[in-house]
Amino acid sequence: MKRFVYTLALVLLVSITSFAQSGGTAEQRAKNLSDKMIRELQLNNFQSRKLREINLKNAQKMVEFENKFSNNPTELEKCINGVCKERDIELEGLLSTAQYSQYYSARKAFNSYDRQYALQLQKENGRVAKTLVAQDKTDAKRTFPQTQPAIIKETSAKN
Repeated sequence: MKRFVYTLALVLLVSITSFAQSGGTAEQRAKNLSDKMIRELQLNNFQSRKLREINLKNAQKMVEFENKFSNNPTELEKCINGVCKERDIELEGLLSTAQYSQYYSARKAFNSYDRQYALQLQKENGRVAKTLVAQDKTDAKRTFPQTQPAIIKETSAKN
């Protein structure tokens, strides 16, 4: 029984951890993309801070769409393209004309860079989950001897 409780607790912990990692994934994706954009577009501190906010908001939307439409790639593509268009509009007001021109010509490269990073994170998270599942399967194959019921013998009370 204890083994069952420990296994159940492990499964719940893995589920919670994987759910928490999806939020962390959005933050990691936003930070990674923002760092690349800041370097290549040579943004100042104000622009960098605003860009990080924009990318975090958009990365959270993308992760949400990826989870929601994981079985429907065409709908997922539409949603992600919509998020990218929203980012284009927001960046147009934030960046200078020269910076936006540079961004606009390189936006496909930025988008593919973000998607490659997302796939890399998925693979890393998948490896961790697979090793945990493999450990659970080996634990499930173990057999334990059946416990014998205790026999209580009654004795007569001596006075």
